[in-house]
Formats: sequence, C-alpha cells, structure tokens
Amino acid sequence: MFRKIQVIIYVTISVGCSSFPINNIAPGYIDTFRSIKNAVTGYESDFITRELIDNIPYASITLEIGKGPKGLLILESIENDKFYWISADSIYLVIKDGRIIKTEGLNNNLREVIYPRTNFKKILTNKSEQFNMYYSFTNPELNNLELEVNYRVLGNEQIEILNKYMDLTLVEEEVSNRKLGWKFINKYWLDENYFVWKSRQYINPLVPVFNIEVTKKPSN
Repeated sequence: MFRKIQVIIYVTISVGCSSFPINNIAPGYIDTFRSIKNAVTGYESDFITRELIDNIPYASITLEIGKGPKGLLILESIENDKFYWISADSIYLVIKDGRIIKTEGLNNNLREVIYPRTNFKKILTNKSEQFNMYYSFTNPELNNLELEVNYRVLGNEQIEILNKYMDLTLVEEEVSNRKLGWKFINKYWLDENYFVWKSRQYINPLVPVFNIEVTKKPSN
C-alpha cells in the first residue's frame, strides 16, 4: 500500500473549496478523479513518479509550498490564457504566462494580479525588463498594492523533472515595495517557446515559496 498518501495530493470527489463548486467542473472531469485514484493505488513509492503521471490522461503539475509535502494538481480548464489547476485538499492556482495570479484554499490568498501586457519573449529579447504590478490579497484584505518588478536573464540551465531532462533558460524576477520593506525573488525556467516548466514563486514575502514543476504539459 501507499505508505504516505499525503505526499501525493490525489484528486478525489470530495473537493470542498467553496469558491470552486463541484457543479462548475468541466465535462469528463469526474473521470479524472477516478484515473488519479486508480493510478495511485498499489504504488509503494513515496514520490510522484513518471509512471504515475503517464497513467493520468490530463495535464498536471506538482506543487510544494515551503517545506511541505509535494502534491499533484491537475488542469481543470483554460480560459483567456489562464490555467486553472486544482488539488484534492481544496487548493487551486490560477496561472498565466507561468505566473501565479490567484490562489484559493490557503490561509492567505492572492486574489488578483494586475500587470502590463508583457511576456517572457519580450523579456528575453530585451535581456531585462522593469515595470510595476498591483497585488490584491484576502485575509487580511489588501487592495492594489504596488510592487516594482525587475527581470534578469541568467542564462541556460539543465533541469530534471521526473527523469525528463531539459535545457532551459533561467529568468530571475525581483519584486519589491520599499515602503513596506518587501523584497522577494521569483525564478522561472522556460524553453525556446517561452513555456515555463519550473518556477519558484512567492505571492508575498510572508508566505513560503511555491515550487512548481510541470509534469505533463497542457496540449493548448
């Protein structure tokens, strides 16, 4: 039997996030619950494996928050270039262009991120980029906090995700607010098509870092 079921946050029908009601789940999504549960059954490994991922017919990512266990999230839907990822323990992330722009199910959630129309292609072309973003949070509520963002392209780096090796470009993002004394560094690893395969992101400096790896790339 699987010894540490908490290591893999496999999706079950008991998702209880009030902001993500079950009747909004896309057609065919219930089959995904069964697929993941069946894929996990019988595995003795304490880790999410390539074999496990290959047995799930949907795009997936892993999420590790701070020193917590690594969990599996699957793609529920795509809307206006926003990717909605969901886990069994009532956590979901909304990611756009590799960046977390909304969270649900945490004690302190990111409600919205507003930023200029930019992308990693532009950042890589210019080798650097600087602009302001606006973050809004819940619990406690904080609206349109202005943050200064600076990018640096650090060069190529080989990474490994579940025995898959890739040569990717590492981009560093420095986010700060001098009045609050906030400063944190996000990192993104992207391929030649500017797709982010791996990232280390903070939604604010008071919350542990989000480590994300794409284990199965979305088809869109």
